[in-house]
Amino acid sequence: MAANSVTYDFESSASGDLFDGGGVAGWSQDTANPSAFGQTFPLAYISATDFGGGSSLTAHLGTQFANTPDNADTTLTGDLSSLSVYNTMSVSFNMAIVDDSADSFEGRDAFSVGLANSAGSRVVTVGFAPVVGDNESWDVTVGTNGSTVPTQYQLSANSAYSFSINSNTAGTDFLFGPAGGSQVRIDTLGAVGSLNTITGIAFEHDPLSPAGTSAHTMIFDNVNVQVPEPSSSLLMILSAGLLAVRRRR
Repeated sequence: MAANSVTYDFESSASGDLFDGGGVAGWSQDTANPSAFGQTFPLAYISATDFGGGSSLTAHLGTQFANTPDNADTTLTGDLSSLSVYNTMSVSFNMAIVDDSADSFEGRDAFSVGLANSAGSRVVTVGFAPVVGDNESWDVTVGTNGSTVPTQYQLSANSAYSFSINSNTAGTDFLFGPAGGSQVRIDTLGAVGSLNTITGIAFEHDPLSPAGTSAHTMIFDNVNVQVPEPSSSLLMILSAGLLAVRRRR
């Protein structure tokens, strides 16, 4: 049966699990982890993190342990194909961009979160681009249907945030705030057309810096995607239609 919601909180995983090779249930990684001298260097993995409400298992994506030799993007995609037919979708997740102040790397990369359709395109996106001249901040961008716009908002390194996306045939609302706190509206963009083509939620690391010059990571957790259940009024209309068909027979 089709589902009305999908949640990924990673509590069924174990610390140290790798996304590559299907190591995290429901998720795929598009770039293979590099290896050398018989050792694997993960591009994405599960580890315990405290977002301010106590330690929990979370997803990690970035360059803390590895870069691909060709500095390729790495995308983690959570499967949403079990969701029922819908015209409205609500998405929420917690995230942070963590920088290890103990290292000497000054490079900064970009990250993004998007709803991916069956063709592999990003229907809805939230992007995080490093602020020029500031090694501890990222600009927030939002977009629909391949078009991205800047916003007035920024993220700070080592701070936890919550994001929400509410999309329907009339428009798409983007909201965010500190994890566990109230959210503000980032922007409202146009409708994205049919939401039924969405098959996954994608978290991407875009290495802008030369390989080996950055060591920061996007951490995310509590990914929840919901579609509304059919309303009672709709069920009544359908029932009335079935009764009318039976009477005509």
